[in-house]
This record gives sequence, structure tokens and C-alpha cells, in this order.
Amino acid sequence: MRRCLQLFPLALLCFTHTIAQDNHYGWMQYGSRNSILYNAGLSQFEDQSAVIMNPATLSYATSSSFNFNTNAVGFNYINFKNGLGQGFDLTSGNLNVLPSMASGVLKPKRKEKDWVLGYALYHSAVDKLNFTDRTEQKIDLIDESESPGAENYLSQFQLNANLDEVSMVAGVGWNVSDRISLGLSQTFVYRSHAITEKFTANAIPEPDAGASVDLVSTDYDVYLKYWKIYTYTKLGMTAKAGKWDFGVTLSTPALGIMGSGEMNADLRLVNVRIGNDPSQPRLDFLANGRFEKLKVKYKLPWALALGANRRFGNVRWYGGLNFYSDVKQYRVLDPGNAAFVQPPNDQNVLITDDVLSLYDAKRFVFNGSLAADWIIRDDYHMLFSLRNDNYYSDLGRQDEGLSAPKKVWNNYHLTFGTQRNFKSSQWVIGLRLNMGRRKDFPQPFSFNDPSEGNFFQGNTKTGTISSTGVQLLLSYTFTIGNNK
Repeated sequence: MRRCLQLFPLALLCFTHTIAQDNHYGWMQYGSRNSILYNAGLSQFEDQSAVIMNPATLSYATSSSFNFNTNAVGFNYINFKNGLGQGFDLTSGNLNVLPSMASGVLKPKRKEKDWVLGYALYHSAVDKLNFTDRTEQKIDLIDESESPGAENYLSQFQLNANLDEVSMVAGVGWNVSDRISLGLSQTFVYRSHAITEKFTANAIPEPDAGASVDLVSTDYDVYLKYWKIYTYTKLGMTAKAGKWDFGVTLSTPALGIMGSGEMNADLRLVNVRIGNDPSQPRLDFLANGRFEKLKVKYKLPWALALGANRRFGNVRWYGGLNFYSDVKQYRVLDPGNAAFVQPPNDQNVLITDDVLSLYDAKRFVFNGSLAADWIIRDDYHMLFSLRNDNYYSDLGRQDEGLSAPKKVWNNYHLTFGTQRNFKSSQWVIGLRLNMGRRKDFPQPFSFNDPSEGNFFQGNTKTGTISSTGVQLLLSYTFTIGNNK
């Protein structure tokens, strides 16, 4: 029983969110036109992103070409109102200068039914989140018999997370008939993720106040990172029916190739009392460990995408639907039965995998988009799109272990831009606006209502989180041979 009581507060500290990542499938987009006309590339060839969107549309490329597509400048700002309790807001903002994609199309011959090869190297996900705050208050936290009057409550919270994915894809498309084309692509992804989360809370009696205890504190410090290489296959098909163009793709779940992870964790309680009995002595607890060369799992679901487009006068309209299946809960990182609670013994090492395993799960997601290409002249187009981007995470606070999701709110994107054609070159300039909001976002810790009963972590509730951003889109395409 004594051991169980000692482990209980340490396990309690692990029930918080410890991961920040962009839990969305369509946050970033690629291609000169498709980055603005989202999902347009599902139903016809728009640009060199065809190998990413729908490899079947490669068959409609009229010449070889190369494209460099970038989010030249992107800024995103997150405000978590009451994120650490009433009146304690968290904010995070970052400015990125980031190339998104370099891609090309190779068309060996000019025959109508020749196969066409596509390739691309691009950033499939980039995300940063930085939250930090501190409070210093006078609160009566320790029993009067041990510390008369109010104590100095000092608490800090810090969360830093960096996610980066680089993808390489190659694919081929070919015409089966005048109306049907098929395609196949293989994508390889390198994913890296690093997270640091810290929370400290201290109750310090006033000097010369007659206190019999000089400090009661909680410290929570977790750092983890991992990298994973995985691959998945995409099958595509397009069909023409009168003035309509249709497209469909099916993407397989991810197949892991290799990866590695590591974790540092330090959890400690100083001079705490288990229970409300003042006759019980105050105790110290420590859990500290480093775990290296951990196996990594990362799962992606089945994905189905449907697209259609048709021209009405000088405007071509595009619509797209994206469906993603769910993924049952699994462990991304598992330290196994290793020394963590100090001093370690044969019994307490058994709890390490339950307390420190990193979990993830994905829910079924449906996204939709609508886009328009207003053809002012053959060499001058205005481009618009509107789409949603729902979060896929299916985890909140865990009964045990570490919960992967953090950015669990829906985003909405409005994009517009212009396209100009100059002989063998094409320029596309655009602006993308995004916003998201959730009113019941759970607080990781709270500076409100700390007590010895909750180890000074506060009484956690929910706050309102909002995300706004803008990205400047620039793209240049050079067509080799200009065979149009």
C-alpha cells in the first residue's frame, strides 16, 4: 500500500497533454495552381503537384516541365484564452520562410497514350508551437499549523514543440482510353518531432513566520523526440463525361521502414503529504529516467478523395471531398519496463511503460473544398478556393501515459491569387488566410485554485483557443519544349 501511495502522485503528473502538433491532413498545399485551387488536381492536370494529388492526371500533361513552389512568407498566431486558468492566457506566433515543393513532369514522347512520369520533393508538414507563462501570487496553501498566513506561490509552464515532415514521391500516369486514365505513385516520408514540456509549482512560506516547513513543490519535466521513415501508395483514376471531369484516389495506410526515439523524464514532489491527515509525515518522491533507441510506430489511415470540375463560361468550378478512416489507439513510443521511479526495484519498473508511453489515435475525418478559376484571358487567370480542414486526433487526457494530440480544432482556409503565363514560363502569386477556433479546449495545467490536494497543478477546466494565419504563395513553372 505504501508503494502504491508513493506512485500515485507521480502517475497523476503524467495525465496531462505533452504533445503539440498540427493534427490536420490538409494544412499545407502544393503546386502552382493547386496550392490555391485546392483539390483541383484531383480531376484534371493542373500543375506538377499531379504526382501528389492524383497520379492519373499526369497522363494529360502536354510537355515536360519543372516547378518550384513556395510559401514565401507565412505567419500564424495562436491565442489560448484562459489557457492556464481564468485570466492566464497563452500565445504562440511564428514567422516561416520555407520552400514547399520542387517538382517536375517527364513526358518522353508526344504520342497521346504514352506514359508520363512525375516526381516531387516537398515539405508535407511543418509546425511550431511555443507556450510559456509564469505567475507569482500570495495564497494560503499550507495548513496553518505548519505555516501561518499565506505562502508565496511561484509557478511556471513551458511547452515547445517542433514538427517537420519531408516527402519524396514518384509516380506514373497513362491513358487507358480517350476518357479514362490511371495512375500510381509511391511516397516516402521522413517525419521528425521534438517536444519539451515543463511545469513547476512552489509554495514558499514567508521568512520568520514560524513555519515548520520551508518548501513544498511540484516539478514536471518531459522531453521526447523521434524520427520515422514510412511509405504509402496512392492509386488514381480520372474519367471524362461530356463537359465534366472526374477524379478519384485511394491511399493506403502507412508502412513503417525505420525510426528511433528517445525520452528524458523528471518528475518530483518535495515535502508533500499524501491525504489530508496532518499527522502523516511529509515525503519526497522522485522519478527520473532517460530512454534511448526506442522503437517508433506512426500510423496513417486509408484515405479516399473524390473530385470533379466543369467550365461554365469563363469560370471553371472545382469541387473535392476527402475521407480518412479512423486509427485505433496505439503507442508511438514505449519505454518498456525500465528504471524510472527512484530508487528502482523489480516492482516499480513495471509501471514505466504505462506512465510514459506516448499514445496516438485518429478519428474519421471528412473535408470538403470549392474552387474557381476565372479565365480573364488565356494568359491571365484569377484563382479562388474555400475549404475546411478538420482535426483528426482522437485523444484527450489519458488515464495513463502521454497523450499525443494538442492542436485539436478545425481550421478554415480562404485562398485567392493570380496566374500569368509568359511563353514557356508561368507565375502564380497568391494569399492564403486560415482561421480556427474552439471554445472548450482543455487546460494542461492551471494557475487557479492550486492546493496540496492537486499538488499545486490547479483546478483544470477549459479555455478558448483561436488560430489565425496568413501565407504568401509564390510559384514559378518552366515548361521544357513548350509543346502546347
